[in-house]
Amino acid sequence: MNDVVKSSVASYQSGFSLPQKLYTSREAFDFDMQHVFKKHWIHVGTVADVKRKGDYRVIQIDNNSIIIVRGQDDEVRAFYNSCRHRGAKVCVEDKGHVPKLVCPYHQWVYELDGSLIHSSRMGEGFNCDASGLKPVALESIGGLLFMNLSENPDMAALEQMRSELEPFAAFYQLDKLKVAHEADLIENANWKLVVENNRECYHCGANHPELLRVWPPYGVGFGWPDDPKEKQAAEEKLNALYDAKIPEWQNMGMPYEIVEMDENRWYRAARMLLTQGAVSQTMDGQPAVKKLLPPFSEPDNSSLSMWTHPNAWLHFTCDHILSTSVLPLSEDKTLVRTRWMVREDAVEGEDYDLSNLTHTWIQTNDQDRMLAEITHAGCLTDGYIPGPYSEDSESLLQHFTDWYVDQIKQQL
Repeated sequence: MNDVVKSSVASYQSGFSLPQKLYTSREAFDFDMQHVFKKHWIHVGTVADVKRKGDYRVIQIDNNSIIIVRGQDDEVRAFYNSCRHRGAKVCVEDKGHVPKLVCPYHQWVYELDGSLIHSSRMGEGFNCDASGLKPVALESIGGLLFMNLSENPDMAALEQMRSELEPFAAFYQLDKLKVAHEADLIENANWKLVVENNRECYHCGANHPELLRVWPPYGVGFGWPDDPKEKQAAEEKLNALYDAKIPEWQNMGMPYEIVEMDENRWYRAARMLLTQGAVSQTMDGQPAVKKLLPPFSEPDNSSLSMWTHPNAWLHFTCDHILSTSVLPLSEDKTLVRTRWMVREDAVEGEDYDLSNLTHTWIQTNDQDRMLAEITHAGCLTDGYIPGPYSEDSESLLQHFTDWYVDQIKQQL
């Protein structure tokens, strides 16, 4: 068993940041990949990534290249990107559209459901039926795609999440959307620091001027004024706004009650009211897309936020959806992939301006990159000591680190 991980977990104190080696060591990274990213349900995209029959995406998780493809039966499936002949990659591009999956090495041909349908010169005794691409567990939760690389994935955990999150995601009809833009950002920081930064807004006021043009100054996850009277006044004002808004959500059939993280939940959904008359996460708060998402006939000033451990966060507004997934590359490099989704019939340059649609979160992601990188650099120093979390503003962060340590303990 990994002594570095074992000793680090033994010294972990809930309510404090993680011991140094869990952020900085190659041993901890390798352990994370084997026992977190290859055993848990990982967010890898949405059904909008593979809209047409024959569309595919390739996802890299540690040493594993995975094909996500929409079949002729309209089902979205996942397979190891490894030919059953001699292991060559079947899909060498990150994305594309194909009528069949054809290995470029010896031209073995696979149907989009993974079955092998052609393999020349293999002799009469060769059985195509037994040589299809090896499948990977892939599930859609209201159009959100989650992958599990375990031989025996935890379906009970997946079904619990489905029962609580699917109503939120399904409301937005992701099957009727398309990806307007995708941006990959490489952050020179450990993946846990990238996720931790996302799980709190303690840092937002000093670091995210674009985002705070539309996000509320207070509320769950954002903290409250230090002065008790100011806090009470802020809570009463916010509660009154929500009390007035809830009947509208109910009339629309829009889920709004918070799904809170706890010892049994590794996911969260919360609907918040945008501030200052905003209805979208844009610089002026106005819709970035003229054609609103299918459920909306007029702009709505709410934003649904969703988080799943270990690697995702999403934001849903009335005109577009933002989906972000984190994929570790090494102990000190992390891929952050963000997608902006709009109605499938929205036309760039006519119904939306791409720079306006993406500006707020491109800036926010880059600001978060800087914060994660300076934190990783500081964690490398001899002076690093795990520090305390703010009970007021970092409860979701504490849930993440507690959850992470629990995943390790289960393996130890």
